[in-house]
Amino acid sequence: MSVPEKVIPNNYFVEKCGLETSDEWIQQRIGIIERRFAEPEETAAQFATEAAREALQSAKCSASEIDLILVATSTPDYAMPSTACLVQQELGADNACAFDINSACAGFAIAVDIAIRYLQTGMQNILVVGVDLGSRVVDMQDRNTCVFFGDGAGAFVLSTQGPGEILSSQTASAGNAAPLQVPTGKKMSMDGKAIWDFAVDIIPQTILELCAAAHISVDQLDLIIPHQANQNILRQAAEKLGVPVEKFAINIQNYGNTMAASIPIALHESFRDQNGIPAGTRMAIVGFGAGLTWGGSLFQV
Repeated sequence: MSVPEKVIPNNYFVEKCGLETSDEWIQQRIGIIERRFAEPEETAAQFATEAAREALQSAKCSASEIDLILVATSTPDYAMPSTACLVQQELGADNACAFDINSACAGFAIAVDIAIRYLQTGMQNILVVGVDLGSRVVDMQDRNTCVFFGDGAGAFVLSTQGPGEILSSQTASAGNAAPLQVPTGKKMSMDGKAIWDFAVDIIPQTILELCAAAHISVDQLDLIIPHQANQNILRQAAEKLGVPVEKFAINIQNYGNTMAASIPIALHESFRDQNGIPAGTRMAIVGFGAGLTWGGSLFQV
């Protein structure tokens, strides 16, 4: 993972932006204590590359062994070329194909699903990166959006060279731009209630479908790594699913909603201090976002 050094506490929006909100309100309603904002000179490709390098090192995989680079982002540095090609250039991954996925906050989950399908065609090592600089697309005078988002990147390598197994994977969309959108050259608008209603249903639905496809019960999951949109959404989704919320990896309190980066950042932090993911771990990832889009995958390590 890679995140900016600049920490933005909740009081920033009161003291610097003059918004009618409070640290207490943000913590109670969203579950965020702080997030990170990139400096003007920092780029999405920079954070994506840093996370990618760490993922390659963790996977003991060289850049030359990567067959495909997928970067999920809604906040690229350029309209063209793709952020994936910028990462490829910085890594020197000359043998890879590279392209971006724009599926908003579901981007990483959808990129993983695509990677899984490419692995089934004969590729061996695929680098999947999620990166977004949400601070660049929100209006700092709009308290309905700006307090939610933070910046960062996360990455991992999916490979056929190992003992792990992909148990199931899926992705879907339902064309509806109204709840969340960022028109080109403009700032984000979001219908918070519509996103809430969508998320608290689609998270448990997706996890149940993944488990059914893998012929396992939800109780057999060791860890669920969801997109980090709102801590209360995740708690309600866990209740609907009938599992302890402790099975959900939650770190929104420290980073806010980092969009496509939130799942890999949460995954990285879940196992950072354990010297890797314990063998036999069954974990599901699930993402949801503008579009509306959603998807997930179920792994046994």
